[in-house]
Amino acid sequence: MENYKENDDLMLYMTLIEGITINFNPTRNLIFSIVKPINYIEKPLKWSSGTLFFKNIYFTDLELINEFYEYPEFYRSAIISNSELLNKTIQKLNRLQKEYSSKLIHYYLYTLQGDMEIEFNIVCESHEFILNDEAKPLEEFKGFDE
Repeated sequence: MENYKENDDLMLYMTLIEGITINFNPTRNLIFSIVKPINYIEKPLKWSSGTLFFKNIYFTDLELINEFYEYPEFYRSAIISNSELLNKTIQKLNRLQKEYSSKLIHYYLYTLQGDMEIEFNIVCESHEFILNDEAKPLEEFKGFDE
């Protein structure tokens, strides 16, 4: 196992995935709508909604499982500046004479989807993580009150 697989560089532990949007044109982007726990010590646990946005994607092996009454959630994440996947992606882009940003980044994400543990990778130019200011109990979010 690679040494980064136990990391949580993006601090996503227990973050629920509410929705996913994938754009293919004009650039390839991946946007996760999320609900993230704010402070694990505070009881009751408070959550905040937000987005995790991966910009200008050159590779992803995203896999999704949709089980009724189950919300997929993130458990681990890593930001990797040098990897075999990153090197292969850059070599392929060079071979195809495709333009790309001078600094691509490899993101590793580990999720729990239903009873499946699923790892996936994203090679892109950057990410943006935005949380809304308001924190509230999970049952106050639409769809999580069941």
